[in-house]
Amino acid sequence: MMRKLLLLLSLLSAWAFSAEIKNVDYSCGSKDCSLKFQFASAKNLPNFFQKYDAGKHQLTIGFSDTKLVSGDASYVVDAKSKGLRSVRIFTDASFKVPLLNFEFDVGPDIHNDKNPVSLSKGKYFVISFPKTKSASWSLKKAVAENAKASEVKSVAAKKAKADSLKAAKLKAEAEKKAKSDSIAAAKKAKADSIAAAKQARLDSIREEKEQSKKKVVSALIEGIQEMTGIQSHGIEQFRIDTDSDIELSMVQNREKSSIIHVNVPGPKKTPMFNVSTSNIVKSVTWMSSGLRIQLQKNVQPLILVYKGSLILQISHMAKAPGFVCYMAKPSGVYVRKWTNPSAVTESFADFSKNMDQDKKKLVTVSQSFGLRPVARNLIVVAEATPFLTKPSENAQELETLEFGVRLEDIELDGLYHKVRLGSKIGYVNRRAVSFPDELSAVQSERLKQIALEKGGTLDSNAVHFDRPIEERISYSSFGRRDPFIEIKGLMEEGINIDQVELVGIIWESEVPIAILAETKNPSVSYAVKEGDRILNGKVLKITQTDVLFLLQEFGVSRRYSMSLPDKYGRDAK
Repeated sequence: MMRKLLLLLSLLSAWAFSAEIKNVDYSCGSKDCSLKFQFASAKNLPNFFQKYDAGKHQLTIGFSDTKLVSGDASYVVDAKSKGLRSVRIFTDASFKVPLLNFEFDVGPDIHNDKNPVSLSKGKYFVISFPKTKSASWSLKKAVAENAKASEVKSVAAKKAKADSLKAAKLKAEAEKKAKSDSIAAAKKAKADSIAAAKQARLDSIREEKEQSKKKVVSALIEGIQEMTGIQSHGIEQFRIDTDSDIELSMVQNREKSSIIHVNVPGPKKTPMFNVSTSNIVKSVTWMSSGLRIQLQKNVQPLILVYKGSLILQISHMAKAPGFVCYMAKPSGVYVRKWTNPSAVTESFADFSKNMDQDKKKLVTVSQSFGLRPVARNLIVVAEATPFLTKPSENAQELETLEFGVRLEDIELDGLYHKVRLGSKIGYVNRRAVSFPDELSAVQSERLKQIALEKGGTLDSNAVHFDRPIEERISYSSFGRRDPFIEIKGLMEEGINIDQVELVGIIWESEVPIAILAETKNPSVSYAVKEGDRILNGKVLKITQTDVLFLLQEFGVSRRYSMSLPDKYGRDAK
């Protein structure tokens, strides 16, 4: 009983004062390996125990009511050792007296909990293990290294966090700049779009103005493409085509005896177009609601719509054999008449004898045409023109020819001359070149000036030929004035068409030319082209048999036409 009381008192005394372990060392000598626990004081040393778990290969050493300076932790001391390999230090508070446990993972040399225990120098608690090859270690040193590693890790973590914050800041600044740049780009694109739209409007207005200046006066009223009339074998037909297709449902025969209204879109209002050659239609004009067709008096035509065109037809009373056609287009008004020829055809000599000598309408009677060989020397009269591989505007361009370049003409191929330039053969547009005898006074003076600047004459740069290449037409006027030579001073006010008559048309050239002769003085004649100015107007259109003039007199526009005489000497109507 006394012994139990003393043991209890000793336990109470030990619990009253906790022990403290300052360090743990492990080393191997010549005889064995020892694990030393260094206590802070030799007083109040705690109780201890050993416990070996064969299944887990773990040796647990526990101390009652003891604390460790470094606190709970885990360390790998020697992972390949046959003795102590790693340790986990923890406090188990599940008992009435807390236990400080050192849980070692061990190798095969430690296989029980009967390891010798001793006390050295009063404060070193030593446990001996069998000798093995193991590295020495110190808990204090491991704690220091672990603290240093933790510090390094902490510094690295702080640096990583700082780098992450810096990267996030840079990313935010980049996103902000990108957003700012995007807004600026959007504003610039919008400004550029507005400026481009404004410039496009200005260009469109400028182009419309230029087009209006270049717009050719139409022989028809706006919105109508073509009006055609045919008279043959007792039937007359009138056909009209507008810019928009006509359907039968659009046609209304108002006032049945005089007006046909076609509900197609067009100008709100235009001048009236009088159809003088038709026995069906008197006039055509646009109203706000559509096209208005005024019929001739007491005419009731059949109405037909075919392929978007309106066709009117009546029985024609005139039974004269033949075929008459008239056609009105924006480019001009055309009339064609074919009648049955007589059974006997006069010779040209007999026909010319029967001509009215006072009228003298046939220039060809007094002109002799012949053929003679001439050298073909072409000169570029355009500022610049392409020298092409083929007679087509889409052909490959060999080079660009400038004003004054001399070329050797080989042949004419439609709109293009086949020419030779040195060793090269190609094609040039016939509008861009001229023969030396076709040069205008201005072109001749300019060529002379170019030749003088080069130290030569106009003919010094001519192309020389070994032989004539092609034959050209020349003629003799037999005392009459050459109509192709300009009369200085006479054309200042323009030709008075009331004092001239149409005596010939040169149709085979690319640009048709009409020959006009003065009525009172047939020896004076003129050559005019489309667009040439005349007194109070201009030449509007030249066909194979007719010339159409546009006159402006007292603020009123009118058209006037001249026709060549037919083969019987009568004026064509």
